[in-house]
Amino acid sequence: MDLEKKRGFNEYTFNSEHPEEKFLVEMFSQISERLKQKYNYSDEEIYKLWNNDVPQIPAVIFAGKLSPAEALTKFLKENRDLSYHEISQLISRDERGVWANYKRAAKKMPWPFEIRDGITVPASIFNSNKSILESLVSYLKDVKKMRNKKISQLLNKNTANIWTVYNRAKKKENNGHKNESQ
Repeated sequence: MDLEKKRGFNEYTFNSEHPEEKFLVEMFSQISERLKQKYNYSDEEIYKLWNNDVPQIPAVIFAGKLSPAEALTKFLKENRDLSYHEISQLISRDERGVWANYKRAAKKMPWPFEIRDGITVPASIFNSNKSILESLVSYLKDVKKMRNKKISQLLNKNTANIWTVYNRAKKKENNGHKNESQ
């Protein structure tokens, strides 16, 4: 779906007499174009960013001692105030597993995440077809166009492990496509 259609206007049809409004619309347009060109965002991703339909997850939360599933559930529960049911629906996981992951995470790390600026990923990338880490690495590599070394630094993981995780995710994707066509 085209972003301009969702907004209801584009640079040719937008007409306002307020200089600040014109400035803000122009800035929005420039930011959107930069996200598309440099970071390969789609119109849909930009729309969701501005409308907060899907929670954005800071990639830095996956760099600590918690497992990826524990980190994700802890962040969504504590920082986004989602219920176990809402989290399970959002990431396509069983509610009991979400509960168990959160309880383990809260025991291992009773303090809240210290979130700083950095790369974020939409919560919608986490589905039950791949592990949390496989989904994250695939998104960072395929959508954000990051190299294995940069991903390993961001997630505090070994570069060889990033390669392995990414290849496992690709195999799962390829097997999924084969099963759909049969």
